[in-house]
Amino acid sequence: MKNKKLFLISYVLISFFLSACGRRADPASLDLYKKEVPVARNLKALRTQSGINLTWELPEDRDFFRKSIKGFVVFRTDIPYDVSIEKCEICEYRSIDFIVIGKGNTFKYSDKGALKAQTYGYKVIVMDKNNRMSRDSDIIVVPGEKPASEKGKAAAPKPPSGLTAVYTHKSIVITWDEIPGADSYRIYRSFSGSDDFRIAGESATPVFTDRNIEPAKKYYYKVTAVRGAEGLPSIIIEVKSEVF
Repeated sequence: MKNKKLFLISYVLISFFLSACGRRADPASLDLYKKEVPVARNLKALRTQSGINLTWELPEDRDFFRKSIKGFVVFRTDIPYDVSIEKCEICEYRSIDFIVIGKGNTFKYSDKGALKAQTYGYKVIVMDKNNRMSRDSDIIVVPGEKPASEKGKAAAPKPPSGLTAVYTHKSIVITWDEIPGADSYRIYRSFSGSDDFRIAGESATPVFTDRNIEPAKKYYYKVTAVRGAEGLPSIIIEVKSEVF
């Protein structure tokens, strides 16, 4: 009799646990994990003296419960100087931190290891509590400070204006308006006026004399100003030498 009671109790307990294990999960929870994890939005960045501060906002998908989000993975890549992120074939994103979701709808991260001269690209990915990942957020690029050598370079000067030319005996004298701050001027000459311009000389003042001109021939000139870098050319001027 005692053995029968023990068997009955064991049977009841086993039946209870089996029925508990066989209960279906909340259909709403199952549907939730069938949905795509929403994307973080409004990613912004600000470079400060202490690093780069990122902010972003909670996804807009109201059907994806906030309590189902585990946190955010912050990714960063180094971008070579003077290369766009779209054309960077060697840029690889690496996770640099995980931010646990907290209160509020705006989240922050401070990248204190960022170098001032380095350009960075950032993106944020949402992770849910089932460790599923969202698609990438928008990528934001934070430019690095220009090297000292670049900072010292002045902007290229404007094209010279007021270009005139006068033919004299076997010479053509070309003048133009002075450009403040120009170190020198380069004078280009062509015999056709197309793309075959070659440098005819250089002048520190806004005047140049092209000597040994052949008679009864057309000459074309354009001038650039130089201030560290060479600026864009002036308009092209045509001069015809006279027949002696």
